[in-house]
Amino acid sequence: MSSVTDKPLVVDAVAAVVDPPLPEVVEPDPLARKFLNVRTLLSFGLGVAILAFVLSRIDVEVDVILAILARTNPWYYVGGLLLYHATFLIRGLRWRKLLENVGYHRDDGIRLPSVLGIAEIIVLSWFANCIVPAKLGDAYRAYLLKRAADVSFAKTFGTILAERMIDMLLLFVLLVGSVLLAFGGALPAVILSIMQVGLVLAAVVVVGLFAMRRWSVQVGRLVPSRLQVQWALFVQGTLGSFRAMPLVLGYSVLGWAIESSRLYLVCLSLGLFHLSPAVILFVALASALLTTLPVTPAGLGFVESAIVGILLLAASFGLAPGIDENMAASVAILDRTISYWSLIVVGLVLYVVSRKK
Repeated sequence: MSSVTDKPLVVDAVAAVVDPPLPEVVEPDPLARKFLNVRTLLSFGLGVAILAFVLSRIDVEVDVILAILARTNPWYYVGGLLLYHATFLIRGLRWRKLLENVGYHRDDGIRLPSVLGIAEIIVLSWFANCIVPAKLGDAYRAYLLKRAADVSFAKTFGTILAERMIDMLLLFVLLVGSVLLAFGGALPAVILSIMQVGLVLAAVVVVGLFAMRRWSVQVGRLVPSRLQVQWALFVQGTLGSFRAMPLVLGYSVLGWAIESSRLYLVCLSLGLFHLSPAVILFVALASALLTTLPVTPAGLGFVESAIVGILLLAASFGLAPGIDENMAASVAILDRTISYWSLIVVGLVLYVVSRKK
């Protein structure tokens, strides 16, 4: 992937333009107001409706689920909770490297926040994605870094897009590997559908990168003149991120390994000691894939349904002993208390504190 930068970037087309200060970026609407607007409430409603529909199609009993959750081993659960939030330090290290790839260096007068500070920004952006649809948290992340380090919003947003592209490509590769390990050559139709979604998204990433590298200058000529410099910086931020890829990919693989370990510990906390590691990996990766859907906040409804559905499918193949409808629903509920609801709690605290700075 490093070949993306072999060709001069579109910023060469504006070589005479020194990275100018961008116009002031208007602060996004307060998240509290976005949380209460009609679009956000509708997306939450859709997520709940999807989950209710899926649960209505399987034989679950609320009292049994509550009894299962009451037996949760707290040590395994807390371990999963800590592991999940540790991923933000890994993501902070990776994003800092992407930012350095596009020229954000101390020698150039740019003082990036510490890794812990960058991790805090990522947590806030993920918190935003948990309460508003359409991945608006990504734009919020670029805004937060601009406010903290006085850097280009457009170039920074390009690094976030590149990060998403790297995650999508790696996610697809890991999905293929995990599904082959878990199901072998007999792939159920549902699994094939998930793989097809992953393939389409990966193809969009590859085509998008090629198109940006090949035609960014031509597209830039169609952009209104007042936005051409921002477009050039956005392209530079996106394409310029694809350097030092071994280190970036190393951070990415480590992050996904920790994500899968979180789900493994959740399963252990419910007494599921004999699940296939390949199944757990596939469930974790498929869930992550569905969080990219910009329909509901952080894939609400889609993710829970996928966890239940894949676990039940694996059980039907004899790959998930101890899993029935109630246990699958319990795993989904408990895992999302970590990957969704705990993030809302932590993010809300950080958001309130950051607004007072």
